[in-house]
Amino acid sequence: MPARRGMISSKGLPAGRMRALSTLSWWLICAQFKTRRAATLLSMLAIALGVALGYAIHLINDAALSDFSRAMKSVQGDPDAVIAARDSAGSVPLATINAIARDPAVLLVAAVIETRVRIDNAPTPVRLIGIDVFSAAAVMPDLLPRQDEQAAAPNILDGGVYASPALLDQLSHGVKGSQGKEGKDSGTRAGDTLKLLRGEQQWLATLAGDLPAARPGDLLLVADIAWVQARFGPADAVSEGRVRLAPDTDLASWRQAWAQRLPAGLLIRAADDDSARVSNLSRAYRVNLNVLALVALLTGTFLVFATQLTAVAQRSTQFALLGVLGLSPRMRLLQVLLEGVAIGVPGALLGLALGYTLAVAFTQLLGGDLGGGYFAGSAPLIVPAPAPALLFLALGCLASLAGASYPAYLNRMQPLAQALKTGFAQRPPAEAALAAHSGTSWHSRHSWLARLRTLSSLPLQPPLLALAAFALAQLPPLFELPLAGYASIALVLVVGIASAPLLTQLLFGWLSAQPLPAPQRIALQNVAQAPLMAQVAASGLIVSFALTASMVIMVSSFRIAVDEWLDHVLPAPLYLRSKATPLPQDLLGALTQPDAPFAKVERMANAALTIDPQRPQVALLIREIEPRDPAARLPFTGPLLAPPAAMPAVWISEPMAEIYRLAPAQTLQLPLLGRQVPVFIGGVWRDYGRQFGAVVISREDYQQLGGDFQPTDLALWTLPGQEAQASAWLAPWAEQYGLEVADSAAIRRLSLSIFDKSFAVTYALEAAAMLIGLFGLAVTLAASVWLRARELATLGALGFDRRMLSHAVMLEGALIAAVGLLIGLACGIAIGAILTHVVNPQAFHWRMTLAIPWAVVFAGAAITLAAAVLASRYAARQATRLPVAQVLANAQ
Repeated sequence: MPARRGMISSKGLPAGRMRALSTLSWWLICAQFKTRRAATLLSMLAIALGVALGYAIHLINDAALSDFSRAMKSVQGDPDAVIAARDSAGSVPLATINAIARDPAVLLVAAVIETRVRIDNAPTPVRLIGIDVFSAAAVMPDLLPRQDEQAAAPNILDGGVYASPALLDQLSHGVKGSQGKEGKDSGTRAGDTLKLLRGEQQWLATLAGDLPAARPGDLLLVADIAWVQARFGPADAVSEGRVRLAPDTDLASWRQAWAQRLPAGLLIRAADDDSARVSNLSRAYRVNLNVLALVALLTGTFLVFATQLTAVAQRSTQFALLGVLGLSPRMRLLQVLLEGVAIGVPGALLGLALGYTLAVAFTQLLGGDLGGGYFAGSAPLIVPAPAPALLFLALGCLASLAGASYPAYLNRMQPLAQALKTGFAQRPPAEAALAAHSGTSWHSRHSWLARLRTLSSLPLQPPLLALAAFALAQLPPLFELPLAGYASIALVLVVGIASAPLLTQLLFGWLSAQPLPAPQRIALQNVAQAPLMAQVAASGLIVSFALTASMVIMVSSFRIAVDEWLDHVLPAPLYLRSKATPLPQDLLGALTQPDAPFAKVERMANAALTIDPQRPQVALLIREIEPRDPAARLPFTGPLLAPPAAMPAVWISEPMAEIYRLAPAQTLQLPLLGRQVPVFIGGVWRDYGRQFGAVVISREDYQQLGGDFQPTDLALWTLPGQEAQASAWLAPWAEQYGLEVADSAAIRRLSLSIFDKSFAVTYALEAAAMLIGLFGLAVTLAASVWLRARELATLGALGFDRRMLSHAVMLEGALIAAVGLLIGLACGIAIGAILTHVVNPQAFHWRMTLAIPWAVVFAGAAITLAAAVLASRYAARQATRLPVAQVLANAQ
């Protein structure tokens, strides 16, 4: 239509008419918000919840990683490179440190000795760091001590020790000093004497001052390196050498050159290696949570879809009139998209504010690791940055825009004459032509085969998508993340959504042909003939319930596996540990005396090995284990192999086998005792306690290799009937040396509570997704009422009262929810299997058996169905409030 005076055109508009068009667009947006306040508010809330969960997870993870990196930097300083032993029990010879210091490319080497000690039998060990104060000033300024000038105490070179503020605070609140007074009464100050213990060895030290630059929460003692070396060793070595290079030195070339000259038991790592290792600690956990948050945002997209489709349907006559007056189809499409953005922007902004609030709350309740156990004890400060906030704002807007895209397309394709006469058409002409071309009638109640042929011509074919999802689940990880597994999960959801139209039409069409009361039969027939809104509501529930069911299945499978694993790895009734410091020899000797109430004592020691500098360390577990029968102590997942003669055997955990691509019968070069030791891999055992790998070696083989076996943990079997006597016998030893005693039942409860805490945030994500899905059902059913206003009004005119109409709509809601829950359950089981057998092994290197808690899943489905019926009452009230006379008059 050519543009004339007073008419609206999308091309060639002068500035004044462009302003008029903008005013019209703004007026339409405001009118929609005023007339559909509840649905619009729910849509905004859905977008806000999805954005809030994703943004909160990002803020927490970013803050935790930054906080952990700062913690490492405060102790390690800012060196260009670090020379260290691959074995945590090893050391760097002073000869090596001196040779590196003579290199012209090296400005200085700051030697460090680090160990763990107890102060006056406190239950928690602290880090004792020995430094050279002159070199530390250039590399580790945060460890520089401050002398208390008012106290008569020696300085650092004369044997004074210095405590971090957090340690001073702890010493002043409940730790008994060497004079026998409680610290909370007298306080611990410079000049006081501290008793340091490591095993049965004890030394007295004088507190000379503090460490003003130490981070809050760091429990540190700093002393002169010579003082520490004389008391704790090693005699001719140090723990690390932190290197500062000349400004014009190429770090990579220097590292490569020295790596070839160093002994096999030493390594050179860069500061970037430490950052990568810290990031790798929790990367898979972070990605998993972000994927779950995006699924919650996807569920919100369905709610926006329902809201916008209803708004388009209600105003189809208005849009048709504007089209007749000159508003082009393109402008009608853009108007609906703008309304979608108008929902997304405030929803996303609200989500950012809510996400920040959730991040602060989660860090206080669960810590910076969200219960994952990666940054224990960390409650970092949440500091938002502009770029991530803008990214999540854009994600919220895009989700809302995606939800509005198909309603916008329908609005663009509406035939103007038909819309003015009969209102909104749920199927655009292109789809109607497709049905006509197939030779079928979508309004026929009995042509099921024809409907199947028509649906099979659509581009989304569930069988092919299901095969693609299965193929993706077989692919290996990419960039050490289960990206193909996530894509497979997305395809499973698409399969469920694509199958919803067929199942909806089949179910509602079949029910409409049954001998039901007339209102229900007619209402069901109308849904079967125009099933768009029913499919939308079912799709929202499919996504939300599939997410919930899959997480319940995965968590249940994992928890059952952990429970069974604990049965195997906790065979003794009592356990004693010293938290990484050697157990005193007098205790070990007393345990062998006839008066000790123990039938058996098994000693254990722990260390750590660095195999890849950019990966977390691998745990080395030295056990008093029978090499010919290791299955008595370890839960093996496959065959056990005997090693060749004169070669020690080790048994690696599943995570280590996954990460380093190892298998039984291979020879592993283990960085042990300052050299590379060839060992035989005798088997793979299941371990849910150490995500990044563990190696078990027998005490006999370790000592034959030259290792010094210093037990740190004990497993204790009591004599029959002497459980109480055993606890009483251990109590004075635990009090004297600050040891921990726990029975296997307590360790089991603690382990399972940690497990439940680590999945606490996933429960919040599940609840949010289900809440959004129920919101979507309520809004979509209300939209369906508006789309079928004429049919329902006709029923009212024929004599159907409000009660009959209400029951009809509530029956629709229950059946739509049943369809969504049925497909969602099938998708949930499939996704649960992918999470259990693909995502968990590839992301966390843990394998387990799929266990479906049918009682819990069916109970959740029943509760969701009941909630869906209650939500459908909102739509039922809308149906009973329809102005019958006005609707029928408008239909003329």
